[in-house]
Amino acid sequence: MAKIVKVPVLGQSVEEVRILRWYKQVGDTIAVGEPLAEIETDKVNIDFESPEAGVIRRILADVDSFVKVEAPVVIIGTADEPIDELETGGAQPVSAPPAAATTEISLPSALPDAGGSATATSRIAVVASPRAQRAAADNGVDLQILAGRGTGPKGRVQEKDIFSYLRDAEQAAADTARGPKASPLARAVATGTGLDLAGVSGTGAGGKIVAGDVRSAGAPAAPVAAPVSDAASQAAGGSHTETLSGLRKRVADNISRSIRTAPHVTLNLSVDMSQAMRLRKELLPAIEKATGGVRVSPTDIIVKAAAVALKEFPYVNAHIDGDTLTRFDDVHIGLAVSLGDAGLIVPVIKDVGRKGLAQIAADRQELAGRARKSQLGGADISGGTFTVSNLGNYGIESFNPVINPPQVAILGVCGIIDTVVPVDGVPAIRPMMGLSLSFDHRAMDGAPAAAFLARLKEILETPSLLLL
Repeated sequence: MAKIVKVPVLGQSVEEVRILRWYKQVGDTIAVGEPLAEIETDKVNIDFESPEAGVIRRILADVDSFVKVEAPVVIIGTADEPIDELETGGAQPVSAPPAAATTEISLPSALPDAGGSATATSRIAVVASPRAQRAAADNGVDLQILAGRGTGPKGRVQEKDIFSYLRDAEQAAADTARGPKASPLARAVATGTGLDLAGVSGTGAGGKIVAGDVRSAGAPAAPVAAPVSDAASQAAGGSHTETLSGLRKRVADNISRSIRTAPHVTLNLSVDMSQAMRLRKELLPAIEKATGGVRVSPTDIIVKAAAVALKEFPYVNAHIDGDTLTRFDDVHIGLAVSLGDAGLIVPVIKDVGRKGLAQIAADRQELAGRARKSQLGGADISGGTFTVSNLGNYGIESFNPVINPPQVAILGVCGIIDTVVPVDGVPAIRPMMGLSLSFDHRAMDGAPAAAFLARLKEILETPSLLLL
Protein backbone atom coordinates (compact mmCIF):
# COMPACT_ATOMS: atom_id res chain seq x y z
CA MET A 1 0.00 0.00 0.00
CA ALA A 2 1.23 3.49 -0.85
CA LYS A 3 2.50 5.44 2.11
CA ILE A 4 3.07 9.11 2.84
CA VAL A 5 6.57 9.90 4.08
CA LYS A 6 6.91 12.89 6.40
CA VAL A 7 9.77 15.19 7.39
CA PRO A 8 11.48 13.57 10.39
CA VAL A 9 11.69 15.15 13.84
CA LEU A 10 15.23 16.58 14.17
CA GLY A 11 15.23 17.95 17.72
CA GLN A 12 12.84 20.05 19.74
CA SER A 13 14.16 23.36 18.43
CA VAL A 14 13.78 22.43 14.73
CA GLU A 15 10.35 23.51 13.49
CA GLU A 16 10.88 23.46 9.73
CA VAL A 17 13.43 22.46 7.13
CA ARG A 18 14.33 23.59 3.63
CA ILE A 19 14.47 21.09 0.78
CA LEU A 20 17.86 21.60 -0.88
CA ARG A 21 17.63 18.83 -3.46
CA TRP A 22 15.89 15.55 -4.20
CA TYR A 23 18.18 12.58 -4.82
CA LYS A 24 15.26 10.65 -6.29
CA GLN A 25 12.58 11.60 -8.81
CA VAL A 26 9.12 10.27 -9.59
CA GLY A 27 9.45 6.73 -10.94
CA ASP A 28 12.77 5.99 -9.22
CA THR A 29 13.08 3.06 -6.83
CA ILE A 30 14.39 3.56 -3.29
CA ALA A 31 15.42 1.28 -0.44
CA VAL A 32 15.00 1.72 3.30
CA GLY A 33 17.83 3.91 4.60
CA GLU A 34 18.76 5.23 1.16
CA PRO A 35 19.14 9.03 0.94
CA LEU A 36 15.91 10.55 -0.33
CA ALA A 37 16.70 14.27 -0.13
CA GLU A 38 19.15 16.77 1.30
CA ILE A 39 17.50 19.07 3.82
CA GLU A 40 18.68 22.12 5.72
CA THR A 41 17.85 23.01 9.31
CA ASP A 42 18.92 26.08 11.24
CA LYS A 43 21.99 24.13 12.35
CA VAL A 44 23.12 21.70 9.68
CA ASN A 45 22.55 20.19 6.25
CA ILE A 46 21.73 16.48 6.43
CA ASP A 47 20.54 13.65 4.23
CA PHE A 48 16.93 12.63 4.81
CA GLU A 49 16.89 8.83 4.61
CA SER A 50 13.82 6.99 3.41
CA PRO A 51 11.95 4.96 6.04
CA GLU A 52 10.20 3.00 3.26
CA ALA A 53 11.16 0.94 0.22
CA GLY A 54 9.36 1.15 -3.12
CA VAL A 55 8.86 3.52 -6.03
CA ILE A 56 8.61 7.30 -5.76
CA ARG A 57 5.04 8.01 -6.87
CA ARG A 58 4.70 11.66 -6.01
CA ILE A 59 6.90 14.46 -4.58
CA LEU A 60 4.91 16.95 -2.52
CA ALA A 61 7.53 19.65 -1.82
CA ASP A 62 9.56 21.63 -4.32
CA VAL A 63 13.30 22.22 -4.10
CA ASP A 64 14.11 25.34 -2.04
CA SER A 65 10.74 25.24 -0.28
CA PHE A 66 10.34 25.36 3.52
CA VAL A 67 8.44 22.45 5.05
CA LYS A 68 7.23 21.98 8.61
CA VAL A 69 8.53 19.03 10.62
CA GLU A 70 6.24 15.98 10.24
CA ALA A 71 4.64 17.44 7.10
CA PRO A 72 4.09 15.07 4.13
CA VAL A 73 6.76 15.37 1.43
CA VAL A 74 6.66 12.25 -0.73
CA ILE A 75 4.46 9.26 -1.55
CA ILE A 76 6.11 5.84 -1.91
CA GLY A 77 4.37 2.75 -3.26
CA THR A 78 4.68 0.10 -5.94
CA ALA A 79 5.15 0.93 -9.61
CA ASP A 80 1.69 -0.15 -10.79
CA GLU A 81 -0.26 0.56 -7.62
CA PRO A 82 -3.14 3.00 -8.06
CA ILE A 83 -2.87 5.94 -5.67
CA ASP A 84 -6.43 7.18 -6.10
CA GLU A 85 -6.98 5.87 -2.58
CA LEU A 86 -4.99 8.84 -1.32
CA GLU A 87 -7.95 11.02 -2.20
CA THR A 88 -10.23 8.75 -0.17
CA GLY A 89 -8.03 8.46 2.90
CA GLY A 90 -6.74 4.94 2.15
CA ALA A 91 -3.03 5.69 2.29
CA GLN A 92 -1.22 5.09 5.52
CA PRO A 93 1.37 7.58 6.80
CA VAL A 94 4.70 6.07 7.74
CA SER A 95 4.27 7.25 11.30
CA ALA A 96 0.62 6.68 12.12
CA PRO A 97 -0.79 8.69 15.04
CA PRO A 98 -1.94 6.86 18.16
CA ALA A 99 -5.55 5.73 18.11
CA ALA A 100 -6.51 7.14 21.50
CA ALA A 101 -8.20 10.49 22.00
CA THR A 102 -9.09 11.23 18.37
CA THR A 103 -11.88 13.11 16.71
CA GLU A 104 -12.88 12.25 13.14
CA ILE A 105 -13.27 15.16 10.71
CA SER A 106 -13.91 15.55 6.98
CA LEU A 107 -11.51 17.77 5.06
CA PRO A 108 -10.76 18.36 1.38
CA SER A 109 -7.91 16.19 0.17
CA ALA A 110 -4.61 18.07 -0.07
CA LEU A 111 -3.46 15.81 -2.90
CA PRO A 112 -5.04 16.52 -6.32
CA ASP A 113 -5.47 13.69 -8.78
CA ALA A 114 -3.75 13.55 -12.15
CA GLY A 115 -6.37 15.81 -13.68
CA GLY A 116 -5.87 18.48 -11.08
CA SER A 117 -9.12 17.85 -9.20
CA ALA A 118 -9.02 18.25 -5.45
CA THR A 119 -12.70 17.91 -4.68
CA ALA A 120 -12.55 14.52 -2.97
CA THR A 121 -12.76 14.38 0.79
CA SER A 122 -11.04 12.12 3.28
CA ARG A 123 -11.55 11.24 6.92
CA ILE A 124 -8.56 12.48 8.93
CA ALA A 125 -8.02 11.57 12.58
CA VAL A 126 -7.08 14.55 14.73
CA VAL A 127 -5.18 13.23 17.72
CA ALA A 128 -5.62 15.37 20.85
CA SER A 129 -4.60 14.89 24.46
CA PRO A 130 -7.38 14.82 27.07
CA ARG A 131 -6.31 18.24 28.39
CA ALA A 132 -6.36 19.63 24.86
CA GLN A 133 -9.87 18.29 24.28
CA ARG A 134 -11.01 19.82 27.57
CA ALA A 135 -9.41 23.19 26.72
CA ALA A 136 -10.99 23.13 23.26
CA ALA A 137 -14.42 22.41 24.72
CA ASP A 138 -14.08 25.12 27.39
CA ASN A 139 -13.05 27.75 24.84
CA GLY A 140 -15.31 26.74 21.97
CA VAL A 141 -12.43 25.71 19.68
CA ASP A 142 -13.27 23.24 16.91
CA LEU A 143 -10.44 20.69 16.81
CA GLN A 144 -10.92 20.43 13.04
CA ILE A 145 -9.16 23.78 12.75
CA LEU A 146 -5.99 22.33 14.30
CA ALA A 147 -5.74 19.30 11.99
CA GLY A 148 -2.09 18.83 11.10
CA ARG A 149 -0.97 21.65 13.40
CA GLY A 150 -0.35 19.76 16.64
CA THR A 151 3.11 20.12 18.19
CA GLY A 152 3.06 16.90 20.20
CA PRO A 153 4.53 13.54 19.18
CA LYS A 154 3.31 12.50 15.72
CA GLY A 155 1.23 15.66 15.37
CA ARG A 156 -0.77 15.18 18.57
CA VAL A 157 -2.66 18.35 19.52
CA GLN A 158 -1.68 19.51 23.00
CA GLU A 159 -3.27 21.93 25.42
CA LYS A 160 -0.69 24.60 24.54
CA ASP A 161 -1.74 24.34 20.87
CA ILE A 162 -5.26 25.34 21.86
CA PHE A 163 -4.07 28.37 23.79
CA SER A 164 -1.63 29.30 21.00
CA TYR A 165 -4.52 29.22 18.53
CA LEU A 166 -6.61 31.43 20.82
CA ARG A 167 -3.78 33.95 21.14
CA ASP A 168 -3.32 34.01 17.37
CA ALA A 169 -7.04 34.52 16.90
CA GLU A 170 -7.06 37.42 19.36
CA GLN A 171 -4.08 38.98 17.60
CA ALA A 172 -5.74 38.54 14.21
CA ALA A 173 -8.87 40.25 15.52
CA ALA A 174 -6.78 43.12 16.89
CA ASP A 175 -4.95 43.44 13.58
CA THR A 176 -8.25 43.52 11.72
CA ALA A 177 -9.49 46.29 14.00
CA ARG A 178 -6.33 48.27 13.28
CA GLY A 179 -6.80 47.92 9.54
CA PRO A 180 -4.45 46.43 6.91
CA LYS A 181 -1.16 44.82 7.92
CA ALA A 182 1.50 47.50 7.83
CA SER A 183 4.95 48.13 9.26
CA PRO A 184 5.29 50.80 12.00
CA LEU A 185 7.18 53.07 9.57
CA ALA A 186 4.45 52.67 6.95
CA ARG A 187 1.80 53.67 9.50
CA ALA A 188 3.89 56.67 10.56
CA VAL A 189 4.28 57.85 6.95
CA ALA A 190 0.56 57.37 6.29
CA THR A 191 -0.42 59.23 9.46
CA GLY A 192 1.88 62.14 8.62
CA THR A 193 0.37 62.55 5.15
CA GLY A 194 -3.26 61.67 5.89
CA LEU A 195 -3.24 58.66 3.52
CA ASP A 196 -5.79 55.88 4.13
CA LEU A 197 -3.96 52.54 4.25
CA ALA A 198 -7.12 50.73 3.14
CA GLY A 199 -6.39 51.71 -0.44
CA VAL A 200 -2.70 50.73 -0.43
CA SER A 201 -1.43 47.41 -1.79
CA GLY A 202 1.33 45.78 0.25
CA THR A 203 4.48 44.31 -1.26
CA GLY A 204 6.03 43.09 1.98
CA ALA A 205 5.98 39.54 3.35
CA GLY A 206 2.44 38.17 3.41
CA GLY A 207 1.10 41.31 1.70
CA LYS A 208 2.31 43.60 4.48
CA ILE A 209 2.35 47.30 3.63
CA VAL A 210 5.81 48.84 3.87
CA ALA A 211 6.86 52.50 3.75
CA GLY A 212 7.69 52.29 0.04
CA ASP A 213 4.13 51.19 -0.72
CA VAL A 214 2.73 54.23 1.09
CA ARG A 215 5.03 56.59 -0.78
CA SER A 216 4.19 54.96 -4.11
CA ALA A 217 0.51 55.44 -3.37
CA GLY A 218 0.87 59.18 -3.13
CA ALA A 219 2.64 60.10 0.10
CA PRO A 220 5.66 62.36 -0.40
CA ALA A 221 8.97 60.59 -0.09
CA ALA A 222 11.39 61.46 2.65
CA PRO A 223 14.53 63.30 1.53
CA VAL A 224 17.04 60.88 0.10
CA ALA A 225 20.75 61.53 0.12
CA ALA A 226 22.39 61.79 -3.29
CA PRO A 227 23.92 58.50 -4.41
CA VAL A 228 27.60 58.12 -3.78
CA SER A 229 29.66 57.77 -6.96
CA ASP A 230 31.85 54.71 -7.48
CA ALA A 231 34.94 56.88 -7.10
CA ALA A 232 33.67 58.35 -3.82
CA SER A 233 32.75 54.88 -2.58
CA GLN A 234 36.21 53.59 -3.34
CA ALA A 235 37.76 56.62 -1.67
CA ALA A 236 35.72 55.90 1.44
CA GLY A 237 36.96 52.33 1.49
CA GLY A 238 34.01 50.74 -0.36
CA SER A 239 31.48 48.28 1.00
CA HIS A 240 29.87 44.96 0.25
CA THR A 241 26.23 44.14 0.94
CA GLU A 242 24.84 40.62 0.91
CA THR A 243 21.59 38.93 1.92
CA LEU A 244 21.78 36.49 4.80
CA SER A 245 21.05 32.99 3.55
CA GLY A 246 21.61 29.33 4.26
CA LEU A 247 23.05 28.37 7.65
CA ARG A 248 24.00 31.98 8.47
CA LYS A 249 20.35 33.05 8.02
CA ARG A 250 19.02 30.12 10.06
CA VAL A 251 21.47 30.83 12.90
CA ALA A 252 20.42 34.50 12.87
CA ASP A 253 16.74 33.55 13.04
CA ASN A 254 17.34 31.09 15.89
CA ILE A 255 19.33 33.59 17.94
CA SER A 256 16.74 36.31 17.37
CA ARG A 257 13.98 33.94 18.49
CA SER A 258 15.93 33.04 21.62
CA ILE A 259 16.48 36.68 22.58
CA ARG A 260 12.82 37.55 21.97
CA THR A 261 11.46 34.55 23.88
CA ALA A 262 13.81 33.86 26.78
CA PRO A 263 14.54 36.56 29.38
CA HIS A 264 18.32 36.18 29.56
CA VAL A 265 20.28 36.83 32.74
CA THR A 266 24.07 36.32 32.80
CA LEU A 267 26.20 35.56 35.87
CA ASN A 268 30.01 35.83 35.81
CA LEU A 269 32.51 34.06 38.02
CA SER A 270 36.30 33.55 38.03
CA VAL A 271 37.82 30.12 38.59
CA ASP A 272 41.36 29.21 39.66
CA MET A 273 42.31 26.51 37.13
CA SER A 274 45.60 25.52 38.83
CA GLN A 275 44.44 22.07 39.95
CA ALA A 276 42.48 21.37 36.77
CA MET A 277 45.49 22.19 34.60
CA ARG A 278 47.69 20.02 36.79
CA LEU A 279 45.24 17.14 36.38
CA ARG A 280 45.25 17.62 32.60
CA LYS A 281 49.05 17.53 32.50
CA GLU A 282 49.11 14.30 34.50
CA LEU A 283 46.47 12.60 32.33
CA LEU A 284 47.76 13.70 28.91
CA PRO A 285 50.23 10.82 28.30
CA ALA A 286 47.83 8.11 29.47
CA ILE A 287 44.87 9.41 27.48
CA GLU A 288 46.95 9.90 24.32
CA LYS A 289 48.16 6.33 24.60
CA ALA A 290 44.70 4.91 25.29
CA THR A 291 42.99 6.81 22.46
CA GLY A 292 45.69 6.73 19.81
CA GLY A 293 46.66 10.40 20.01
CA VAL A 294 43.61 12.24 21.36
CA ARG A 295 44.70 15.11 23.61
CA VAL A 296 42.47 15.98 26.53
CA SER A 297 41.77 19.74 26.63
CA PRO A 298 40.58 22.12 29.35
CA THR A 299 37.21 22.05 27.56
CA ASP A 300 36.89 18.32 28.24
CA ILE A 301 37.47 18.84 31.95
CA ILE A 302 34.93 21.69 31.98
CA VAL A 303 32.35 19.55 30.18
CA LYS A 304 32.82 16.70 32.65
CA ALA A 305 32.63 19.09 35.62
CA ALA A 306 29.47 20.64 34.19
CA ALA A 307 27.90 17.18 33.90
CA VAL A 308 28.63 16.46 37.57
CA ALA A 309 27.12 19.81 38.60
CA LEU A 310 24.08 19.34 36.35
CA LYS A 311 23.29 16.03 38.04
CA GLU A 312 23.21 17.88 41.36
CA PHE A 313 21.19 20.81 39.95
CA PRO A 314 18.67 19.21 37.55
CA TYR A 315 16.69 22.42 37.07
CA VAL A 316 19.60 23.69 34.93
CA ASN A 317 19.58 20.49 32.84
CA ALA A 318 16.17 21.21 31.37
CA HIS A 319 14.03 22.40 28.47
CA ILE A 320 11.25 24.97 28.60
CA ASP A 321 8.39 25.15 26.12
CA GLY A 322 5.72 27.71 26.91
CA ASP A 323 4.43 26.76 30.37
CA THR A 324 6.07 23.33 30.33
CA LEU A 325 9.43 22.70 32.03
CA THR A 326 11.08 19.30 31.44
CA ARG A 327 14.04 18.21 33.56
CA PHE A 328 16.31 15.43 32.32
CA ASP A 329 18.07 12.67 34.22
CA ASP A 330 20.73 12.18 31.53
CA VAL A 331 23.18 14.91 30.58
CA HIS A 332 23.74 15.63 26.88
CA ILE A 333 26.04 18.63 26.39
CA GLY A 334 26.24 20.59 23.14
CA LEU A 335 29.53 22.22 22.19
CA ALA A 336 29.30 25.32 20.01
CA VAL A 337 31.62 24.93 17.00
CA SER A 338 32.43 27.91 14.79
CA LEU A 339 32.16 27.42 11.03
CA GLY A 340 33.64 30.82 10.24
CA ASP A 341 31.51 33.21 8.21
CA ALA A 342 28.87 30.49 7.68
CA GLY A 343 27.82 30.58 11.35
CA LEU A 344 28.07 28.02 14.10
CA ILE A 345 26.75 24.58 14.85
CA VAL A 346 26.23 22.73 18.15
CA PRO A 347 27.01 19.00 18.00
CA VAL A 348 26.02 17.10 21.12
CA ILE A 349 28.14 14.79 23.29
CA LYS A 350 25.62 12.26 24.61
CA ASP A 351 25.53 10.78 28.12
CA VAL A 352 28.42 12.88 29.41
CA GLY A 353 27.71 11.86 32.99
CA ARG A 354 28.54 8.24 32.15
CA LYS A 355 31.78 8.94 30.27
CA GLY A 356 35.34 9.48 31.41
CA LEU A 357 37.63 12.26 30.21
CA ALA A 358 39.24 10.08 27.54
CA GLN A 359 35.88 9.28 25.89
CA ILE A 360 34.68 12.89 26.18
CA ALA A 361 37.89 14.12 24.52
CA ALA A 362 37.56 11.56 21.71
CA ASP A 363 33.89 12.44 21.14
CA ARG A 364 34.62 16.18 21.11
CA GLN A 365 37.44 15.84 18.61
CA GLU A 366 35.45 13.55 16.31
CA LEU A 367 32.26 15.70 16.36
CA ALA A 368 34.13 18.97 15.84
CA GLY A 369 36.04 17.48 12.91
CA ARG A 370 32.88 16.23 11.20
CA ALA A 371 31.12 19.55 11.90
CA ARG A 372 33.76 21.49 9.99
CA LYS A 373 33.42 19.04 7.08
CA SER A 374 29.59 19.31 7.08
CA GLN A 375 29.33 15.60 7.84
CA LEU A 376 27.04 15.71 10.88
CA GLY A 377 23.74 13.86 10.91
CA GLY A 378 20.48 14.75 12.62
CA ALA A 379 21.28 12.61 15.67
CA ASP A 380 24.56 14.50 16.15
CA ILE A 381 22.87 17.86 16.69
CA SER A 382 19.68 16.90 18.52
CA GLY A 383 18.88 16.03 22.11
CA GLY A 384 21.14 18.53 23.86
CA THR A 385 20.12 19.44 27.42
CA PHE A 386 22.83 22.06 28.09
CA THR A 387 25.38 23.93 25.96
CA VAL A 388 28.99 25.04 26.45
CA SER A 389 30.44 27.84 24.30
CA ASN A 390 34.20 28.26 24.64
CA LEU A 391 35.83 31.49 23.44
CA GLY A 392 38.93 30.97 25.56
CA ASN A 393 41.24 30.70 22.56
CA TYR A 394 40.52 34.36 21.79
CA GLY A 395 41.45 35.59 25.27
CA ILE A 396 37.88 36.70 26.03
CA GLU A 397 37.44 37.58 29.70
CA SER A 398 33.62 37.80 29.85
CA PHE A 399 30.66 37.56 27.47
CA ASN A 400 26.91 36.97 27.38
CA PRO A 401 26.25 33.67 25.57
CA VAL A 402 22.82 33.26 23.96
CA ILE A 403 20.70 30.32 25.15
CA ASN A 404 20.08 27.54 22.64
CA PRO A 405 16.29 26.99 22.86
CA PRO A 406 14.53 25.06 24.28
CA GLN A 407 17.40 24.68 26.76
CA VAL A 408 17.27 26.90 29.86
CA ALA A 409 20.97 27.73 30.23
CA ILE A 410 24.31 27.99 28.44
CA LEU A 411 27.83 28.20 29.86
CA GLY A 412 30.32 30.63 28.35
CA VAL A 413 33.97 29.69 28.89
CA CYS A 414 36.57 32.46 28.73
CA GLY A 415 40.35 32.50 28.43
CA ILE A 416 42.72 31.12 31.06
CA ILE A 417 44.90 34.08 31.98
CA ASP A 418 47.73 34.29 34.52
CA THR A 419 46.45 36.78 37.08
CA VAL A 420 47.75 38.16 40.38
CA VAL A 421 45.31 37.09 43.11
CA PRO A 422 45.50 36.89 46.91
CA VAL A 423 46.30 33.40 48.21
CA ASP A 424 46.26 33.10 52.00
CA GLY A 425 46.76 36.85 52.18
CA VAL A 426 49.79 36.82 49.89
CA PRO A 427 49.81 37.96 46.22
CA ALA A 428 50.27 35.03 43.87
CA ILE A 429 49.96 34.33 40.15
CA ARG A 430 47.23 31.86 39.25
CA PRO A 431 45.71 30.73 35.91
CA MET A 432 42.27 32.33 36.25
CA MET A 433 39.36 31.55 33.92
CA GLY A 434 36.05 33.39 33.60
CA LEU A 435 32.74 31.52 33.43
CA SER A 436 29.60 33.24 32.11
CA LEU A 437 26.31 31.46 32.75
CA SER A 438 23.27 32.77 30.85
CA PHE A 439 19.99 31.34 32.12
CA ASP A 440 16.32 31.68 31.28
CA HIS A 441 14.66 33.56 34.11
CA ARG A 442 11.37 31.80 33.36
CA ALA A 443 12.93 28.48 34.38
CA MET A 444 14.90 29.55 37.46
CA ASP A 445 15.77 32.51 39.64
CA GLY A 446 19.16 34.10 40.26
CA ALA A 447 20.03 32.32 43.49
CA PRO A 448 19.60 28.73 42.17
CA ALA A 449 21.54 29.63 39.01
CA ALA A 450 24.30 31.16 41.15
CA ALA A 451 24.40 28.01 43.30
CA PHE A 452 24.97 25.87 40.21
CA LEU A 453 27.77 28.14 38.98
CA ALA A 454 29.40 28.19 42.43
CA ARG A 455 29.32 24.38 42.55
CA LEU A 456 30.91 24.20 39.09
CA LYS A 457 33.68 26.51 40.32
CA GLU A 458 34.23 24.27 43.34
CA ILE A 459 34.54 21.15 41.17
CA LEU A 460 37.03 22.80 38.79
CA GLU A 461 39.14 24.09 41.64
CA THR A 462 39.05 20.67 43.33
CA PRO A 463 38.94 18.25 40.36
CA SER A 464 39.24 15.21 42.63
CA LEU A 465 35.48 15.76 43.12
CA LEU A 466 35.06 14.35 39.60
CA LEU A 467 35.85 10.93 41.07
CA LEU A 468 32.88 10.93 43.45
